[in-house]
Formats: sequence, structure tokens, C-alpha cells
Amino acid sequence: MGTVVIYKSFLGATGKYVKWLSEEINADVFKFGQIKKDQFDNYDIIIISSGTYIGWMPLAGYIKKIWQYIKDKKVVVMAVGMAPEDDEWSKKSYKKIPIDIRSKIKYFKIPGKLGKQTTKDFKRENLELIIKYIRSL
Repeated sequence: MGTVVIYKSFLGATGKYVKWLSEEINADVFKFGQIKKDQFDNYDIIIISSGTYIGWMPLAGYIKKIWQYIKDKKVVVMAVGMAPEDDEWSKKSYKKIPIDIRSKIKYFKIPGKLGKQTTKDFKRENLELIIKYIRSL
């Protein structure tokens, strides 16, 4: 069995993180909507990632849509955004994931970028905890 990363990136930060992450853990990569439901059978670890945008997180709707196909897998969520995890907007985004799903996933929030402007907080090292966690599975 393998690992897959499924993502949506509007501003490019999530796409860059996904590229770095997939290189580190040797994962297949698909954008939202590219992977077919029967392909989930090929993976035991599913990583879903998107940016967060003032209380909205595309991955929340996507994970609800595919949950029936991945609920028995190890599911990791990687949210990318400028606001820190303890920020009220980040909390609102996280709560868009239904509570029954939240209790069965591992969630990570990492720094992104604002518009086309990259900040000093956007770096490969932000993936270290995620990589360590995935390698422990």
C-alpha cells in the first residue's frame, strides 16, 4: 500500500508544500477531483491539503465528499495559511470539518503566504512534524 497527497492550491503555497512533501515521503499526488473513488483502494495513508481563506478551507468540503471512501484509512490534513493555528479564523476553518471526521484525522496547520508575496515563514522545514508523523504510521 502507499501514500497519496490530494490538494487544491490557489496561490501556490499549498502546491509547493505538496511537491516538497511528496518528494520526502514518496507519495503519489493528485489535485482535487483527479483521483477516482476506486483509486483510494491503492493507498493506506491519505493526505489532504488546501489553503485556508478567512474561515474557509476547500479541503473541508472535499473531505466530506470523499469520506465514505477513505474513512478506514489513515487520514492526515495539512491546512496552509497565514493565520496561526490558534487564530480565530483558523479555528473557524478547522470547525468546517465535521466533528465526527475531525475525531478520526490528524490535523496540521502550517504557514502559507499572502497573495503573491512570500514570507520568511514559508519554508520546507514547516513540513518536519508532518513528515515525522507520517513516517511513524
